[in-house]
Amino acid sequence: MKNTLYLLGILSFALVLYTIHLSQENGELKQAVHAQYTSELASASEKLNNLSKTVLQAQLFQDEQARSEEMDSIWRLSNELRNSITKLPIQSEVASELLSYLGKMGEQAKRGTEADWEGISQNMKMLSEDWTVATARYFAADSDYNTWQDHVLDEVNSPFKQVSTTVKSYREANFPITASESDYQKKRELAHITDKDVTKEQAVNRVQELFPTIDGATLTVSMNADDAAYPFYHIQFVRGSRLGYADVTKKGGHLLSFLLERPVNEQSISQQQARDTATQFLKQAGFTDVVYTEARENHEAWHFVFTRQAGDALVYPDSIQLKIAKDNGEVLGANTMEYIQKETIPDTKPTPLNADEYFTDRVTVEDTKLVYTENAGYELVLCYEMTVRVNNDTNDTFRVLIDANTHDVIQTEKLI
Repeated sequence: MKNTLYLLGILSFALVLYTIHLSQENGELKQAVHAQYTSELASASEKLNNLSKTVLQAQLFQDEQARSEEMDSIWRLSNELRNSITKLPIQSEVASELLSYLGKMGEQAKRGTEADWEGISQNMKMLSEDWTVATARYFAADSDYNTWQDHVLDEVNSPFKQVSTTVKSYREANFPITASESDYQKKRELAHITDKDVTKEQAVNRVQELFPTIDGATLTVSMNADDAAYPFYHIQFVRGSRLGYADVTKKGGHLLSFLLERPVNEQSISQQQARDTATQFLKQAGFTDVVYTEARENHEAWHFVFTRQAGDALVYPDSIQLKIAKDNGEVLGANTMEYIQKETIPDTKPTPLNADEYFTDRVTVEDTKLVYTENAGYELVLCYEMTVRVNNDTNDTFRVLIDANTHDVIQTEKLI
């Protein structure tokens, strides 16, 4: 009995010691978290002040070179501040508005756009003042973690709410929607389609015409969600173990997407047979100006990409993805949304590029073709797509997109 009590006493004492140790560890963790976020907040405040000063300094120069250097600094500082904001425990609405405004500012500075920099400078000054007021409560918590945490979690009375409202008004005033962004929005809304609206019955008939294997299935038809860019019919179907959906635009009855879920047996057709099936389906569906560009596979299906061709160039934003079953070549999936949002091809011709002078001696150009792709401003640009290999031990291969007129690098991607 005495031994049992002795052991219980030891265990109780050990438990008390462990509880004290755990409490100390939790306290240390809280202090570490508080210190980390306080440091990040101080860093963001410093970067905001530096950015505000740099925007003001840019107003001093008329000389193109001097002003360009300040614009480079604005672009760099805005990106650094964006990075800091992503590390702060502030409300998502506030972070979203700040990141959007700073992103617009960085883009304008990088492009050298004639924006209202004087107005931006005034707004940045006031934003710095609002930020100082908003962060005062956080710094006032000093080393008290619980008080600091209360400020972080208090969304209703968050001092950053005014910052969010202010920045939103600045963004709308300083950076009105550009022509390219306006065109992009019109494209998303299918403004280019002038076809008449189709009824629910016509949309169902279109889907059954393209996918006859769903005949006899139980169908349910609904309209798009309220926040959709354009109206479309959402057609769900089920028949035994086969179920899926199709989306069809109300304007013109164009297929947007299709997905069929069913058991898939072992492979019995080749890649070429599956590709021929995909090509035949696209012709039947009216997609006659696309060419095969890419293929991937998994254990159930082949995934093909077909891209619209305009003259000698591929229009990458206008692509169609198809999923073809490996057992019988049935279309299991289709995504034509990008193609439906059809791009307007710019009237431009490529400027010759001397690859031997453009790349280093260690680079070998394996393939070159013309493509259209979107830049950061949603503008469609003609590019040289070059597959290049670095002559090193691993023969690293890259896909490089180069603006065919300015010869600026649009994108570089390392290929596996």
